[in-house]
Amino acid sequence: MGSAEVVLSEIKLGGAAAVAKRIDSDENFGRSVTNGISTGDSLWLQVADKIAPASAAAEATISIALASALPRAPERVLPLVGNKYPVEEVCGIPFLKGDSAFVVSYHDEALAALGRVRAASLSPKRDACRVALDDARERRLERISPAYIVKNKPVTPPRRAVRKKTVKPKATVAPPPAPVAPAQPPVTPKDTNSSD
Repeated sequence: MGSAEVVLSEIKLGGAAAVAKRIDSDENFGRSVTNGISTGDSLWLQVADKIAPASAAAEATISIALASALPRAPERVLPLVGNKYPVEEVCGIPFLKGDSAFVVSYHDEALAALGRVRAASLSPKRDACRVALDDARERRLERISPAYIVKNKPVTPPRRAVRKKTVKPKATVAPPPAPVAPAQPPVTPKDTNSSD
């Protein structure tokens, strides 16, 4: 959809507001711009600097692109962090992907990149970004952690082993025997073979 040079010339000719609106209205153009910004390329970061996002969605998308660029080019991203792109959004691990391995990996890469920033003029933003990264890491991992799920989803407590008490059977009195019918004398069969 265009290189950074083309977008910068569009900004110069048509104005930053027109380009910012186009980011919202033209999905392919918006994707091209945010993908370019996420590379950390200096010309694409100039584009991010010159435009003011026209919507909250565009602002969030560009913040995510700047967060992607942070580990690659912290010296070029940090000057953009401030009023237009708040520290909490750019350095707050704003990605939709949220598994714990990604959060930890991104956090570590971004902190290492921020550690390479030596310019004294960027040190306040660098330090604020570090704090935001640490806070975001803890917050995101807490949400992913099984302990968080258990803490926020009531679960029946584990059953404790119950020791069965041995109960001695109670001494019961046997019921009286049932009355027995009087015995009938046995009947002896008659001998039919005799001649009487």
